[in-house]
Amino acid sequence: MKKTILFIVSILFFSNIFSQTSWKYEYYKTINHKNYKTYTMFNSKFDFSNPDIPLLNATLLFMTNEIRVEKKLLPLEYAQELEIMAYQHAKRMSDKNFFSHEDNTSKSRKTTSDRANLAGIENPYIAENIAYSSFDEGKSYYEIAKILIDMWMNSKGHRENILSEKALQGACGVFINGDLIYGVQNYQWFYKIVQSSGTDELPLEK
Repeated sequence: MKKTILFIVSILFFSNIFSQTSWKYEYYKTINHKNYKTYTMFNSKFDFSNPDIPLLNATLLFMTNEIRVEKKLLPLEYAQELEIMAYQHAKRMSDKNFFSHEDNTSKSRKTTSDRANLAGIENPYIAENIAYSSFDEGKSYYEIAKILIDMWMNSKGHRENILSEKALQGACGVFINGDLIYGVQNYQWFYKIVQSSGTDELPLEK
């Protein structure tokens, strides 16, 4: 009887995920580069007036891992701290109108190591990809993510980061300003993240 009840609960849980149209951080436990394309939320239309930023962040990570696995590399382990620093840097590039790996508008955020510390990473060994582009209405989360990933894959340095054997953990962060999307990828190389206290936060779930 207990097994039957557990089986029914499991079916209800996975049915609920399949029907979802917004991202919840708990989904990183069950959705990955192998199965994300089967979920309708990734093919839903991106609404610039009400974007699901965590969903686009997740799409970018899964697509990155899909590419890595195709190249016989291990997939990146999702690290929330890296998503925090990626999102915060994307937001500041938009807010402060600059495009650089260095944030010269803030002494506490100038380098990737500075931003990693604020995100709660004690031992940062960070690689970073950045991009921005304008987008037309009507594209899906998957289509927007593919455009950003293609931009990085068509750039030698960014491609090397995506395909680095040194990278162990990763996450992406985007920020929306009108029809512009600022995207950041952060990777932790060599050693897995040692967590510390940080002051920065993630974008809110919808």
